[in-house]
Formats: sequence, C-alpha cells, structure tokens
Amino acid sequence: MGDNQQDQEVAVDPAVEHVVSGQAWAEFCDAMKDMGQFVLDHSDAEDVIDRVEGFRYLSRLMRGGLESFLEVGNTKFPTINRLPNQVKIGSDNPDAYYQSVNIDGNYDYRVWGTRGTVHYLGFGAYTGNFGAGADRLGFMGALDGGDLQIDADGRFEVIFSQEPHDGNWVPLKPEPGIIAIRQFHLDRSTEQIAQLQIERVGDPEPLHPVSPVGLLNALQGVHLFVAGVSDRFTTKVEKWARERPNTLETDPDMGTKGWGDQNQIFRHGYWALEPGQALVISFTPPPCFYWNFQLDNLWMESLDYRFLTVTVNMNSARYEADGSVRIIVADADPGVGNWMDTAGHRHGAMGLRWNQAEFDVDATCEIVDAESLAN
Repeated sequence: MGDNQQDQEVAVDPAVEHVVSGQAWAEFCDAMKDMGQFVLDHSDAEDVIDRVEGFRYLSRLMRGGLESFLEVGNTKFPTINRLPNQVKIGSDNPDAYYQSVNIDGNYDYRVWGTRGTVHYLGFGAYTGNFGAGADRLGFMGALDGGDLQIDADGRFEVIFSQEPHDGNWVPLKPEPGIIAIRQFHLDRSTEQIAQLQIERVGDPEPLHPVSPVGLLNALQGVHLFVAGVSDRFTTKVEKWARERPNTLETDPDMGTKGWGDQNQIFRHGYWALEPGQALVISFTPPPCFYWNFQLDNLWMESLDYRFLTVTVNMNSARYEADGSVRIIVADADPGVGNWMDTAGHRHGAMGLRWNQAEFDVDATCEIVDAESLAN
C-alpha cells in the first residue's frame, strides 16, 4: 500500500454511516411498524373502535415524539411548545392548555411573560422521559401560579436552576428532563392563557445544524417514547379493568413520579357498560380550586371534547340541591344529572381530579338500567 493520502483508509464514524446510509431511518420505520402489534395485543378484534383508535393513538404519539425529540429537543436553545394537536397522553385534561420545554438541569433557564386570566397556571420540572421507563420518571420542583410574584402590569419571570434564586424559582437537578406548564380553563370562551417565553441563562453559543448523531438519537428516542407511553397507560387501564371495574380510586403511580401535578388528587378508573346500562357517579366536591370529570377511551385518551359532551368541571356542572354532583355515563342523555356521552364506546378509562383540595372525597359508582333514570 502506498503512503499517499489517497491511498490511506479514511475512518468513518459508525454512527454517521448508520444515518447517511439510510439504515437508521429503515430501522425507525420497522420499529414503528412493529408497534402495530401492541394495538393487536391490547384490544379485541370485534371492538373495531378500539382498534381504530389504537392505531390512531400510535400515529399521535409518533407525531408528538418527532416534534419533541427532533424539532425542539435542543436544551441549549429551548422553546415553549404546546402539545401537538390531538396528541393525548395519560388522561389528558380537556380543560387544559399543555406546554412543555426540553431542558438539561445543568443549565439555568428563565421563563417570562404575562399571567393572563386562565383559571389555573402551574409550572413543574421533571426528570427522565416516558421512553426511559417508569423508574426514570422523577420530580424536581414546582411553582403554583397562585404563588407567582407578579408586577402591576401582570408580568412575571420564573428562574429554573439548581441554585436557589430570589423571587419565582423552581429547583432543578443536574440531569435531563422537562418543564411542564399546565393551564386549566373553567371557560375557554372567556379566559386568556398566559403568554410565555423562555431562554437559557448564560453565554450565547452558536446554533449548529442537526448532526447525524443527533438524528440517530432522536429517532431512537421517538421509538422508546411511543413504546413507553403506550405501555405505561394502557396497562394501567387493563389493571383497573381486572381489579376494580366501574370504580374511581387514587393511584400513587399517577402522581409526580409519573409527571403528575403535585396540586392534584386524581381518581382514575375503568368503565364498562352493556347495552341499556348507565354508570351513575355521585360525589360532593371538596373545597378546592378546581375539579373536573372526563371520559376516556381504552388508550387513556380523552374522548373528543371539541364536539361531544364527555367532560364537566366545577363551572359547567349541574349540581343537586344538596351540593352534590351526579354524573351519568350512558349512550343517550337521560335528562338528569350531568350526562357523559359514551360516543359509541362500550368501555374505556375515566378520571376525576381535584386541584388544591382541602381533602379527598370518595365517589360512588353504580351500574343501573338507563331507562330507570328518566322516570
């Protein structure tokens, strides 16, 4: 072999070759194709609506994962992103405007903006991601919008850092994670959401184009995300179906260690009805800042609240004379209580959340003949 430069072998980074050859993309497509088996394994062939929504669920998760890991995953150049349209995860709140930021706890971040008039605003910082497995999901810190220090013009800023900071501060840990921003409406038609911006605190750096390694990591991250989310929440619903159908109980795994809101008590359950049946849920809400009930499908996605009566909150609820609430889950409106439309489903998940409640209360659930409710 000669000693000329053209005769020398040029080392190629295996990761670069893996991407530019198209192999990484092919593996990603194969992995997404294989996820279809998850839908088949966790639904019955005769339940067409479950199968259809299951495949749609995978498409939504993939879409959300691609945006999160590929488009807004740079923790040095953070952006506040709304959860993509109709991407629904883990009993998403129909009253919510969800936003998130990918962060690295080794950096400091500043969020600033105006409070708006939305009923509830909360900031939470969490470690890990759903693709890394449940044991990697952790809590760093939180700040309730009610505790925000706001100036006379309605403006504020929040610092996210490991070191304590005067004013509005959320503690971080030295590891990757997210900032989750929750805004809950009582009435979307009248309330304005908070307008927010973010920056990483520190010396500016040049923005580099996406690298082969960056694309490879993003594609692998999306696969793990889709698999991790679908497994975590679908198996929860199956557990409730086996152990306590048609009940609403708290689940400790759905708290902050599952990226839940520390201000909330959330009662989850699985509902199932035969033709002609209705599920009657009764409770007296505790003193709290906010509450709502929602009906979900088998994949723990809220049903289509844009067009259907599938959710109710403390502002929209019809109360009984004694201050209690009756929720009626049924195929048709019985004309009493607060009707939740099953929208052609025979079963699914459901959730009842209290926000900043003084105490928890139980909810009774009873299966009745739907026709008896109108009498």
